[in-house]
Amino acid sequence: MFFFLSGCAGLGDFDVKLPNSLSVVRTSAHQVTISPQTSESSWGAPLIPAKVVQVAWDEKYILVKQLSLKADPKSTNGYEIPDESKVSYWIIDSDSRVIGPMDEGDFNLKKKELEISEDVKLKDVRSYQS
Repeated sequence: MFFFLSGCAGLGDFDVKLPNSLSVVRTSAHQVTISPQTSESSWGAPLIPAKVVQVAWDEKYILVKQLSLKADPKSTNGYEIPDESKVSYWIIDSDSRVIGPMDEGDFNLKKKELEISEDVKLKDVRSYQS
C-alpha cells in the first residue's frame, strides 16, 4: 500500500525538512507526522504517526516525541485530540529504520546505547517552522 499526502498548505500548515528526505508534515492542528518526501509537495505514508510534538536530529539519527490521538468527547464527527497520557518516543536511523515506540526510560537507554550526543535535544516542532 502506498499513501500520498499532497496539496496546498492551509493556514498554519508547514513541513520541516529532515535528513534522508524525511519531513515533519503538519496538515492540521493535530495531524503532525514524519513522512518521506516523494516530490516538492507530496509525502508518502507516515513513518511516525500523529501527533509529533518534538523532534531533534544529527547526522545519524532523528529523535521524536509523539502523543497518541484519541476521539474528542465533545465531537461527533470523528475529530481526534492528543492523549497526553500516551506519550511515545522514536528514533529513526540514517537508513530510515524506525526504533519505537518506546517509553521515556527505554528511549534514554537506547540513546546511550547508540551513543547519541546529549547535545541532541528534543525541541517543539513549531520552533523549526519558517
